This record gives sequence, C-alpha cells and structure tokens, in this order.
Amino acid sequence: MKFLFYPAPAHGHVNPMLPLFQELVSRGDEVVVHVTREFEEVVRHTGASLRLLDDRLTLPASMAGGANGPVLGKVMPRLLGLMRQGMLQTPRMAEQARAERADCIVYDPMAMWGRAIAGMLELPKAIFHTSFALSHSPTLKREMRKTMKSLPPPRALLSILELMWTSEVLHWRQGVPRVGLGTAFQSVEDLNLIPVPRTYQPDAGNFDERFLFIGPSVLPRNDRGDFPLEQLDGKPVLLISLGTTPMNQRPDFYKACFEAFRDTRWQVVMACGKGTDPATLGPIPSNILVRQRVPQLDVLARARVFVTHGGMNSTMEGLWHGVPLAVFPQFGDQPLNASRVSELGLGHTLSPRDALDPKALRDIVERLDTDPGYRQRLAGFQKELRDAGGHRRAADALQQYASARQGARRKAA
Repeated sequence: MKFLFYPAPAHGHVNPMLPLFQELVSRGDEVVVHVTREFEEVVRHTGASLRLLDDRLTLPASMAGGANGPVLGKVMPRLLGLMRQGMLQTPRMAEQARAERADCIVYDPMAMWGRAIAGMLELPKAIFHTSFALSHSPTLKREMRKTMKSLPPPRALLSILELMWTSEVLHWRQGVPRVGLGTAFQSVEDLNLIPVPRTYQPDAGNFDERFLFIGPSVLPRNDRGDFPLEQLDGKPVLLISLGTTPMNQRPDFYKACFEAFRDTRWQVVMACGKGTDPATLGPIPSNILVRQRVPQLDVLARARVFVTHGGMNSTMEGLWHGVPLAVFPQFGDQPLNASRVSELGLGHTLSPRDALDPKALRDIVERLDTDPGYRQRLAGFQKELRDAGGHRRAADALQQYASARQGARRKAA
C-alpha cells in the first residue's frame, strides 16, 4: 500500500511520526512524506520517500516568546502566516498528490494544507494527532478558552483574517475545502491516531472507536553526534530543556538554572536551543553541560529528573523513561500537559516565579528526586505507555483501514 503523510514542519510534529514511517516501510508499504528540507535526513533514515515543501513553510528560528514574552503578538502571526502560505500552495500540492495514486492520506491537523488536500482527493484519510484529541473534550476546550481571555492583539487578529480570506478565495476559485482555526483542530476522520494512552486523555470516555489511543513511539534516533555521554556515568543527571521550537529562547531561565545547580551534586545537561548561543549566557558552572541541542533519549535513559517545557513529545519521552518531570510550560498544549502531569502525581508544575527563583527550583527538583511516591506512580504509568501499542498498533490500524476502504471502493465500482 502507499501512504501520503502531511506533518506540520516542526520537530514536535515530525518526530512522533518517524517510528510509524519506519514500521510501515519495514512491512513493505510505500510511505511518502511531505516536509521541508530541515527534516530531509531524519525522514530518509526511516526508509520513506520525500517530497520537499517550499522553504517558505519552514518555521522561523527567530520567534522568541516564552511565558513572559509577547507570545500572541509575535509568535501567533508567524504561525498563521506559515499556515496561509501552505494554503496558497494547496492546489499545486493536491495535483502532485493525485498523481501519486496513493491508497491513504494521513495528515496532522496543524498542517492545514494536508487537511485541505485530503478533502480534495477521494481517498481514505486519517488524522495523526501530535497532542491530545480536542474534538470531544469539554475539559480541554475550557482550559484553552482560559488562555484566550481576550481578543488577540491587532497583528495576530489581522493574520487570522488573512488566513480566513485566503481560505475563502481558494474555496470559491479552486474548490479547496474551507479551513478555520477552530474546525481544523477539532476535525474528525474515521480513523484518528492519538499518541497518548487513554488514561492520559481528558474526557477519554467521550471518544468512540474512531479514536485509537496508541501512546508514544520511542525508538533510538541516532542523534548523539559528539555529545560526551560518558561524562554522565556514575553521576545523578538532571536534564533541562525547553524543547526545539523558538519558544525556548529563555536566557533568564537558563541563568536561574546556573544559580540553582552550581556546585551541587547534580550533573546538569542543558539544551538551550539553536536560537541561543551558550556563550551569551555568561560563565557556565563546571557541573553543567550546555549545548544548543542534546540527544534527549540517550540523556533521559540516564536522568533522574527532567525539567521540561511540557511539549507532548518531551512529556511522553520523559514518562516513558520513568523520570519525574518539573514542567515549565511556555505555550500551546504545554500548560495542559503540566496540569495532567501534576494531577497524575508524575511531576510538578513550575510557576514562572518558581522557575526563575534558584532556591525554589532547586528545592522542587530535589523533592522530585527523593520522594519515592513519584517513582512508584511512574512505574505504573510506564506500563500503560508501553502497553498502548505505539507505532506497531498505528501501522496495524492504518493498513486495516486503508485495505477495508479500498475493498469498499472496488465493490462500489
């Protein structure tokens, strides 16, 4: 069978799909992935074929924001501009997709062009969520409304209107299905893959058999590079990372971490992001390794505590390794993950005040490491993660779904 995949061009959206690409290819299926040049190497490593998107769909590296930054005013317009650019290219991409003669389309709701293309082609289509399922969860909708208490700033509001106008023009001129910010993230297909275990999903009982809670897929990424993992041997390791998006540009937080863990028992591994030059952070304590990017899975296999932004990938990877989480959320679904981790007793939510107070930050990390209750609860949750099925269960479901739809089309013909 031949599958077309449309992930959003960001690490948090491409990485969760990589094990699925590899699994389908290993079964003899043809996998075609539409991504920007940034992800060419990791996608090819899975054995999948590549169709490069326009470089204008690359997520800008300069989008600084953060918990105390102008997130809506600076970041939201750029994200919306990227979505609009993708919509403008949808007619051309749809023609390319039609020529592929695929059996099934799998799209990420964040890649609005993928959803539009799926709507234009008469093919079986499935959704691969990279976070919670939103459509049937009153709890998540309520929490999201709390973060949007007022109208977006003028610049963001203008970007929304431009996106909606572009969608409307494309619909009338070329038949491209309309998209809206609300409907895009609440769309439902006959197969919806969710990368969390059912117990982690708020309002899980509201989701019917169309929703498959496959849990995370955690496979080696072979991204160690020249990172000195041997330097971590025999030491209590603390991993600190705010993820791979431009939201991780928080020198104030990194400097607070220096003060919190300088000359302590911890061997700290800190990922500061490609938008931050470690040299600009000042003198680095001898027990802290700072890199723009680190081999996260390799470090988590050795870590005792993980200070994270709470992106879904990082959250699931930390829990998969049984590591207590201190979650300092920045944007998007991260506050929801922070709440869920705290509710389940798997970690602690850091307020901005705690995250920037060296003593408070150090005390919270020490408590996560020394309170045995956290590791007991994590051991039980680890089993749920591993029993959910991951990429193998997702591949089974996609093959069965595409085959059944293909058979139904043949009968109808």
